[in-house]
Amino acid sequence: MSSTLPLGLPNLLKFSAIDLAKFSCILAICLLTGCATQTQQIKMNESKEQFKNGDLQGSANAIESAFKDKNTLYYLEMGEVQRLQGTSQIPNSTKNLRIADQQVDQWEIDTQEKLKRSFFNTSAYFLSEGFSSDYDPKPYEITLLSQTLALNHLSQGNWSDAMVEAKKMAQREKVIEQLIQSKVSAVTQAQQEQQANPQTQGSTSRIQEISGYPINLLDDPETRSLKNSYQNPAAYYLSGFIHESQGEASLAAPGYRLAIELRPSVNFFKTSIAKLDSNIANQSKKSFADTLIIIDTGYLPKIVPQQISQSFAIGGSRKLVTLTFPVIERSTERYAPTQVQIGDKVANPELAANIEAMARKNLSDEMPGYVLRASSRALTSLAAQYAADRAAQQAANRNNHNNQNNGTAAIVGMIASMITGYSLQAINVTDVRHWSTLPAQTYMARMGLPIGANVLKFTLPSGVVQTQTINLIGGYNVVYIRMFRNKATVLVSNDPSALPVKVAPITPVAPVPNPPIEVVSAAKPTLIEAPLTTTPVEPIPNPASGKMDGVKPYEPPSLLNSFQQLFN
Repeated sequence: MSSTLPLGLPNLLKFSAIDLAKFSCILAICLLTGCATQTQQIKMNESKEQFKNGDLQGSANAIESAFKDKNTLYYLEMGEVQRLQGTSQIPNSTKNLRIADQQVDQWEIDTQEKLKRSFFNTSAYFLSEGFSSDYDPKPYEITLLSQTLALNHLSQGNWSDAMVEAKKMAQREKVIEQLIQSKVSAVTQAQQEQQANPQTQGSTSRIQEISGYPINLLDDPETRSLKNSYQNPAAYYLSGFIHESQGEASLAAPGYRLAIELRPSVNFFKTSIAKLDSNIANQSKKSFADTLIIIDTGYLPKIVPQQISQSFAIGGSRKLVTLTFPVIERSTERYAPTQVQIGDKVANPELAANIEAMARKNLSDEMPGYVLRASSRALTSLAAQYAADRAAQQAANRNNHNNQNNGTAAIVGMIASMITGYSLQAINVTDVRHWSTLPAQTYMARMGLPIGANVLKFTLPSGVVQTQTINLIGGYNVVYIRMFRNKATVLVSNDPSALPVKVAPITPVAPVPNPPIEVVSAAKPTLIEAPLTTTPVEPIPNPASGKMDGVKPYEPPSLLNSFQQLFN
C-alpha cells in the first residue's frame, strides 16, 4: 500500500512547537500503556504449555504473575482455571467470574456511551482505541462467560441460577449486535473523515491493501460459514436444556431452534426440539437420568502482533513505516472425541461449537478498525515530523544570524526528534490480549442413562483411556469434560462433593445455673463443679434433587477502574 500526501504545505506547517510537544507526550503515554498490555499477553502465551498439559496450579500462578492490575481479563482467566481444578475450587471460580460479569455489565454501558460520543468525534475515538489498560471483552467471550457461569451453578446443583445465566445470554446478544453495528458505522464515518483530511487522505480500512498480512488465517471455510462471531450454538442448546429441565417449554424452544439454525448438522439438536413437549409432559414419570454431555477440547491459537513495513509518500519523498497488526496463529492441536462410554451405553459426540472459528471471525470483523487506526496514525505522525523538520529549517534559514532564534530552531528540531522516537513506536503497538484458557471446540451428546453410579470412560488426545465413576440423579444431568493432552477434568451437575454446605440451625441450650461455691477454709479450699448440659445437633443431609437451596454465594463488590479515553 502506498499513500501520497497532497502538496498543501501550509496545512502541514500549522503545527506549532507546543502542539508537537503535546502530540509527542500523548504518544509516549500510549506507548507505555501498550507495552504493558503486550507484556501481559506475552506472559500468558509463555504459560500455554503448562495449561495444555493440565498443570492448572502452574497456570493459576502464571496468571497471578502476568496481571499486576486485576482487570476483567484476569477474572476471566483465573475463573476458568479454578473451575478446571475441580469441585473444591468452584466457589472461588464463581466469585471471580461474577466480578468479570459485573465489569462486563459496566463495559456495555460505557461502550454505548463511547460510541454515541464517537459520532461527533469519530477520529478521536479511533485514535484512542486500543490503548486502555482495562480490557474490553470480545463478543464471543461474553457469551462464553454466561455459559461458564451456568456450568458452575449446575455443578453445585443450582439450576435456578443457571437459568438466570441462560436468560442473560439472550439479553446480551441484543446489546452485542447493536454494538457491532455501531462500530461498523463508526469505521465508515471515520474513514470518510480521514479521506477529507489532507494529512490522512491515504488511510485505508482494507486489510487486503496491507501487503504481507496472512489473510488466509482469517478466511478458512469454517470461519466463512459463521453468521457472526458471538452466537454460540452450544450455549444456545445448553440454555434450551436448562429451561427444559425447569419445565419452561416456551423458553427452551428458542434455544433449541437457534442451535439448529447455527449448526444444522447436529442430529440430536433436531431430536430435542421434536421431543420437547413430550419430555416436559412426562418429567414426573422419568425413570432414567436425562444426561447432556459437554466436551471441550483443544486450545485457542495465540493472537500475536506482527510487524509489516509499508511505504508512504509525503512531501515529495517516500517514507517506510513499520505497522503492527494482530495475527491469530494456525491451530496445531485439534482433537475430535469419537465416542464416550457411560455404563454400557456409548455416545458419539458431535461438534456443537467451533470457538476457534469464532475468534477468527471476530478478528476478521475487527480488522477494518485496526487498519484504519494504524494507517491514519502513520500518516499523522509523518505529517507532524515533516512539519517539524520544515519549521526548524525555515527558522534556521530566516534567522541565520540570530543566536536566540537559532536556539528556537534547535528546540523545534529536538521536538521533531522526539516525535520520530515516540510516534512511530506508538503506532507500532496493537492490543492482542484475549481469553487464552478457552477451548477451541465444544462437542455434545445427549443420552438416557441409569440413575445412580455409572462408569464414565473416554479416550484422551494422547491415546490414554480415562475412567471415572460419576453419580447421576433422576431427571436432568450435565456431565462436563475438559480434555487436556494427557488428562481431563470432569464436572457433574448435582455432584455431592460440589454442593454448597447447608448449615443446620443450632438449638439454643438452656443455661444451667451453677450451684453456689462454698469455701470451707482458706487453707483448704473445696471447688464444687457444676455439670454442663449440651443438646446434640442433628445434621441435615444434602437432598439429591435438581434444585438446591444452599447458602447464597458471596457477591463481591465491583472492582471497576474508570479510565478516561485519550483525546476526549
